[in-house]
Amino acid sequence: MNDDISLLNAIVKNTEMGTSSLEQIIDATDNAAFRASLEIQKKGFEQLDQQARQALAMRGAKAQGQSPVAKIGAAVSIAGKTMADRSTRHLADMLIQGSGMGTIDCVKALRDNPGASSEVQQLAHRLQEFEERNVEELKTFL
Repeated sequence: MNDDISLLNAIVKNTEMGTSSLEQIIDATDNAAFRASLEIQKKGFEQLDQQARQALAMRGAKAQGQSPVAKIGAAVSIAGKTMADRSTRHLADMLIQGSGMGTIDCVKALRDNPGASSEVQQLAHRLQEFEERNVEELKTFL
């Protein structure tokens, strides 16, 4: 049960970071096709987040998402990186790096929680695959 809760919280942290990063990048772009792609990705993160939160609630646990410091740090970093360059290529590159980190975080969380139920592991694998698909989609904007 502890591995389930730990892995689900890792999923929530990942999906929160993905959602908030996409919100900032969506606001920074004026490319309609890019924005539409990012909106689809954002919905995917929101769905996975909701599923993880529901699974936590079913286990009597509350979601422990990103800390306020992590949220602020990520927002400041994105703001700084987009201040000088808001080109679609640069924004896509930033998101590819973020999805790469998200994929790595999924792999680590799965390895750190080997006792998690197959249901929870499947959700983590779905998030990992989602992050990997996002990278492929974003490559078209480089």
